[in-house]
Amino acid sequence: MSIKNILVAYNGTKGAERALDVGRLMAQKYDAHLTGILTHGLPTVLYSYGSHLPQSAMEQLEEADREHRARVRKAFETATTDLESEKVHYLDVFGEADEKLMEVARTYDIVVMGANDSDSQYQHMEIHPDVITRNSGRPVLVVPEDYETEVLSDRALLAWDNRRAAARAMSDAMKILESKSAVTVLTVGHDDDFEEVLKPITDHLLRHDIPVKAMQKPRGKGGIAAAILDAVDETGSGILVMGAYEHSKLAEDLFGGVTNTVLKKSKVPVLLSH
Repeated sequence: MSIKNILVAYNGTKGAERALDVGRLMAQKYDAHLTGILTHGLPTVLYSYGSHLPQSAMEQLEEADREHRARVRKAFETATTDLESEKVHYLDVFGEADEKLMEVARTYDIVVMGANDSDSQYQHMEIHPDVITRNSGRPVLVVPEDYETEVLSDRALLAWDNRRAAARAMSDAMKILESKSAVTVLTVGHDDDFEEVLKPITDHLLRHDIPVKAMQKPRGKGGIAAAILDAVDETGSGILVMGAYEHSKLAEDLFGGVTNTVLKKSKVPVLLSH
């Protein structure tokens, strides 16, 4: 499947700005439509205390929120002036932010969003990559808050454990992987014959004319997440592709997990599939 319909979650935060930067580059590379989306509920003050506020105060808060949303839209439009106007779109969707983003995302090829979204002034516009990845049914490209680039890297790393989520991520990322000059498939462990273990996946990618090599990293003190991030650095990869959240959300929240650790520490965009 080619990438022709990109959705960027854009709420004006620093993380959203970085996501839009990457979304723009992808739209140019794949000649795709780019849609920015701002999903939002009621401002927190109105939601919590609206029944206790004077009508005039409620109207002022609502007007301030409209003005902020207008500034967000203007910033999006300014940032995308270099794209074909007929291929740039914008959505302002009212409702619970994560829920509405998931609903809209299901008719797009990929969702691009920032890694961190904790602007406390606008909590009703906050969106969460883990929630979107788990529940949208679409691949999610999470861009680090401090990530900056003028071109998309031609190197990628695919983290492979032969589980369902990894297979889904590989399939979802195929068009991206096909555009790279070098793809590394990583397994974490101590198999002496790791190249033979990875042969089915490397053969699959080779049949798609993807230049691929196998790589093994031991699981050191930092665990699987550290091994993956080290491999990204060693290979000079500009994107990491991996299956996400094989464990329950409760387990991830209580004990942490590979996906959350990678998202917190990755210096490059991470494509997640669940």
